[in-house]
Amino acid sequence: MIFKSLLPDVDVPDVDLPTFILSHLQNNTMYGKDPTLVAITDKTQSLTFGALKTQTEAFASGLHNKLGFRCGDILATVLPNTSFYPIVTMGTQMLGGTVTTANPAYTPRELAHQLKVTAAKAIVTSEPTLPAIKEALQLAQLAIPEINILTIDGRNNIREMLMSQPFPRVYLNTRRETESTPSFIVFSSGTSGAPKGVVLSHRNMVSNALQFLEADKNDKALVAASQHKRQRRWLHVLPMFHIYGILISNVSILTGSINFIMEKFNFPEYCSLIQKHSIDTLYIAPPIILALAKSPVTENYDLSSIVYINSGAAPLSKELQTEAQKKLGAFVTQGYGLSETSPFVSRSMCSAQKPGSAGQLCSNTEAMFVDESGKELGVGQVGELCLRGPQIMIGYHKNQQATDATIEANCFLHTGDIGYIDSTGHIYITDRKKELIKYKGFQIPPAELEGLLTDHPDVIDSAVIPVYDEARASELPKAFVVLRPGSNRSGIEKEISEWIDKRVVNYKRLRGGIEIIDAIPKSATGKILRRVLKGLEADRLKRKSKL
Repeated sequence: MIFKSLLPDVDVPDVDLPTFILSHLQNNTMYGKDPTLVAITDKTQSLTFGALKTQTEAFASGLHNKLGFRCGDILATVLPNTSFYPIVTMGTQMLGGTVTTANPAYTPRELAHQLKVTAAKAIVTSEPTLPAIKEALQLAQLAIPEINILTIDGRNNIREMLMSQPFPRVYLNTRRETESTPSFIVFSSGTSGAPKGVVLSHRNMVSNALQFLEADKNDKALVAASQHKRQRRWLHVLPMFHIYGILISNVSILTGSINFIMEKFNFPEYCSLIQKHSIDTLYIAPPIILALAKSPVTENYDLSSIVYINSGAAPLSKELQTEAQKKLGAFVTQGYGLSETSPFVSRSMCSAQKPGSAGQLCSNTEAMFVDESGKELGVGQVGELCLRGPQIMIGYHKNQQATDATIEANCFLHTGDIGYIDSTGHIYITDRKKELIKYKGFQIPPAELEGLLTDHPDVIDSAVIPVYDEARASELPKAFVVLRPGSNRSGIEKEISEWIDKRVVNYKRLRGGIEIIDAIPKSATGKILRRVLKGLEADRLKRKSKL
């Protein structure tokens, strides 16, 4: 059975993403009347709506005239959160280029993979990340001229790139062009091997922004609570290299809101900024909601300005959702999406709360739940969630096999998430078919860590599973390892953990611990039986709770 969105469809214009954003600002927000209103602010600068447009065009000019960037080229951002993000992304796209966003905390090995796969022609980064980038380029055997590596805070500064010379502005104005032209390549961890590049078209991103705005418009309680504000005030702490952060960056601009950007998360500072700037809107992940609801730190700050909180990137329990609403006196909703869907798929409404639900489908979106044989299921029946809509990715970059395995001929995308839909159209995610571990919203592929573990000289086999930590409201990766004969010595677990720490980004560390076992359970075909290890952990938890 195919389930359709209960929200009105949106008309998706045939335009490129920068044209859509800037024209929407002009025609549908306070910017059209007052371009001096501040749109984005961080610790280094505040940008008015007018300056955002001017600097974006100036960056596109410099990128073309100084660096020789051309239509079809790819630019990599390896940046912390910064007000320069929308300038760099839209400026690149104005030239017909594509932006690939990378985590600035990546190790050189992880960066090398992304830079090599995308064959980036230019990089925008920060001074502290330059050594890792240079090592990554050597590992990837890429020769990017130093002039093409820009920083926001040091040598070859991005400000020196801003020019007023004409440049060949690329406009997309047909359905075929907007559907086939990439705007972003974001990296998503698959169930095996290295992360894959998710190619998102201009139409994907424009559609998803409009779907987001339509959901807000139809949420009567949210509209009533915020309609008196000249500008809503958003605090942005989501990583801007992550698709969730990219969407929120775009829609904060599109709503005419002022977006306060936090470079990196620090909870006391986060609370202080809410108080200082009378923040009313937060888009965050469950661990921050947990802190807002339970941390004694919040007692030191006035958080009464908060009107609306949306949780995404990982499941939010109904208990925590209910507790946070009660503690903060604000609406708390939950959304669902993934990189392959640009990412917005559904969210609950302030007007019709069902705690624990990922909400109702956004406009222009269809869902289907299927069992293991591919049979379509009905209301209340649990199966894999499949999705169809204009926000579904073009495919995986240079990986047609993975694309074909994910998107069927009927255009339904297999999410790998297990759940069901109730009679009111509310979606519930109950499990994951995929083996990904989600730590505070970040995706960790077990296979990547297993591959690294078996590179250790004392490890001959390994398996990695998620263990849930209630205190952090997050899954943690835990490793089971089989040691080479004679290697089991005091402190070996710590040695292996520290060895891994040097080779992965912070969020991929083995926070769930390392356990030494005699053999990794496997099927007759050699597939790791993670369910056996998960069952072992579940039994331990039950025994512990009885003590």
